[in-house]
Amino acid sequence: MAITYGMSVKEFWEDSPDLFWAYRFSYFTKLKTDQDLFNNNAWLQGAYFYEALVVALANSFGKQKVEYSKKPYEMAEEKNNVKQETLVARIKNRVSQVQTLMGEKEIDDKV
Repeated sequence: MAITYGMSVKEFWEDSPDLFWAYRFSYFTKLKTDQDLFNNNAWLQGAYFYEALVVALANSFGKQKVEYSKKPYEMAEEKNNVKQETLVARIKNRVSQVQTLMGEKEIDDKV
């Protein structure tokens, strides 16, 4: 099970037992992030498909011609920045927790 979480055999047998729980937490967080990314991509694909159907039907039955989008959909820049800052803060917190478990000094702000 520890190998599934990404923990090496040496870490499992020789390091702190608390490190196992850090790996486990990190593994499940990654699974949730991957699932969220998959759901977002599926939603985006559905949005493209919907637009393609609307354009095809509008051009077939409508009087005015409708064009398909020239550029891909993009998220608002502010949302990307907020998500990125939140992710960086979570990663720094996680690294700090793992280092504390391993008895190392705290992470500096250069990460």
